[in-house]
Amino acid sequence: MQPRSTFRRFFSALLPIIVIMIVVFSNDTNATSQWARKFGMSCSSCHTVFPRLNAFGQEFLKNGYQMMNTYNTNFEDAYPINSGGVLLDEVSNLFGFRLNMTPFMLETNTLQKDSASDKTTKITLANPIWAQMFIAGSIYKDISFFSELEYSKSSFKFNWFYFNLTNLFGTRAANLQIGNISPIEFASYPNRLPQLPALKGEAMLIKSSNGKGETSVDMSSARPGFQYFGYNEWVTVYAGISPGTSAGQINQFFNVWGGLVFNLPETVSKDLSGSTFTIHYYTGTDTKGTGTSAQMENSFNRISPQLNLRWKGLDLQAAYIIAKDDNWSLVANPTEDFKFNGIALDCGYMINEKWHAAVHFDSYSSDNEVDGVKILDYQRIVPALTYIINENIRTTAYYEADISDKDADLKVSKFYLNIRTMF
Repeated sequence: MQPRSTFRRFFSALLPIIVIMIVVFSNDTNATSQWARKFGMSCSSCHTVFPRLNAFGQEFLKNGYQMMNTYNTNFEDAYPINSGGVLLDEVSNLFGFRLNMTPFMLETNTLQKDSASDKTTKITLANPIWAQMFIAGSIYKDISFFSELEYSKSSFKFNWFYFNLTNLFGTRAANLQIGNISPIEFASYPNRLPQLPALKGEAMLIKSSNGKGETSVDMSSARPGFQYFGYNEWVTVYAGISPGTSAGQINQFFNVWGGLVFNLPETVSKDLSGSTFTIHYYTGTDTKGTGTSAQMENSFNRISPQLNLRWKGLDLQAAYIIAKDDNWSLVANPTEDFKFNGIALDCGYMINEKWHAAVHFDSYSSDNEVDGVKILDYQRIVPALTYIINENIRTTAYYEADISDKDADLKVSKFYLNIRTMF
């Protein structure tokens, strides 16, 4: 039986089940995340199509998961229990859960029966990606935390784990994050909490030293460190320091970063409120052979101008990445710098409260070549359509088209359905 025929029969059988699930869940599902429970607001108060934050949600994040008027209120009134000076919140206001599953995926040029066969289409069914438990919220005025524990492929790991100390000295110009943090948390394209959660800007995930160093890092993933940030309605500034991949550094170097975000406030334009422009810079030194007689070093840097344009239901995010490693291969005598650049773009539109359409594009390539072929060369475009079953349940159909400059039989394109929920 041909894969195409198998796919048609399977999809015909699956479609009625999907429709039934949509009808059932649309009518009966009413769970919301912990902040919606605590403040009595809908998830759309902070999100467009979750997990993507709107302008209000970004301010709520920067204010340590507190409402913006905490300066002039009695903060103790926000806690239902005051036990001898210990302020205690309802446990349900701190706990939240997320589930991620891909019920169906089709991948071209992936399945190979044996070494003499051509690669054909592969179909994957009912793939559980992960389940996450996140505990977050304010535990006292201007002190909050976020902890995300993920279970995936029979193992647990902490993705994000940090404390926020906000409004230090009574001003929004002084705030601090401590723990597993992202260097581009506050940038225009943070590569976290995206419009299309199954996708990332791949250029931001390329690690220093080709991932072969002792402390190789990418631009956006969580890492231990300290991050300062300050903001007003026009500008957000941030700067951070990290030992790299683990809190106990293996070498003598630290990574540092900083960024400047220009924000268009609602007082200027309500329709464009939350639009931003960012300049981000990251630099560090990776190593190999620490503790031996010949430690090798790779100094690297990343520069990224970014834009987020919001206009009514439109949400456009774009980032350009300029990268340089002076010893990409971590060898004793490097002959040249390794340079690459990349683009990440998401453009989404809320058609109505139930439907969201978007397209994702990312590309990266290196200046360096081997035998006339670029060492890094990647390009894809991904149209996607989301049905919002409920404010905290979304199902998205993705089509990833590999548009790299290579032979057709080497390209892997994908069509898949992804379901996400938070409660």
